[in-house]
Amino acid sequence: MTPAEAAALLEVPVDAELEQVERAFRYQAQRSHPDRLASASPAELAAAAARFDRFTLARSVLRAADDERRHSPGIGAPGPERGPVGGPTAPGSSARTGRRFAEESWGGPVWAADEPYQPVVPAGPWLFWVWLGLYVVAAVIAFIGGPLPYSGLDLWLRLLPLGLAAGAYARTGRQGFLAVVVALGGATAALTIAFASFGPLVSMILLAAPVLGLVALGRYRRLIRP
Repeated sequence: MTPAEAAALLEVPVDAELEQVERAFRYQAQRSHPDRLASASPAELAAAAARFDRFTLARSVLRAADDERRHSPGIGAPGPERGPVGGPTAPGSSARTGRRFAEESWGGPVWAADEPYQPVVPAGPWLFWVWLGLYVVAAVIAFIGGPLPYSGLDLWLRLLPLGLAAGAYARTGRQGFLAVVVALGGATAALTIAFASFGPLVSMILLAAPVLGLVALGRYRRLIRP
């Protein structure tokens, strides 16, 4: 990978300062790091790991290019190396300082390109089925004691579509399903206010937890979509 390709990948200038490179790398790492993706398939995890490795390699290339510029005899007399925040550091310590800066700013370890990557096993597909099962239980309770108890229309027009839309968004991350979830969630809140009583309030709370869990899974799914 050339410095120009690395800069284009991280969306920074070719001669960017180390601080700017680290900031761009952290931004991309937070989006593509496999350890931060829940309920992803093995193929999606592999794709996310490949993207993360390319961002890591791009950072390494730009840091090497920066180090070469600092020690090039055509640029000027060599002086003390600068850390990623612009301050002087001892000779040979720029790489360690850059990594420490990335770790402290992101809040977690950042792997260098030459270190082996050991992925942490994320929450698997079981989390999706747990949330979906909880929604089924909450929907049954809402059907019995919700705003419109034992109503077939409520079941087919609100409870069932809400569960299907939330599950579809959790599996695909597509915004259209999220829009359906928001619309039906708003309808649930409106019915709860219209039938202000203990039963509808409890049913809405029980429905909200699994729906929010499925929406969270859909958000991760959306982040790893190409």
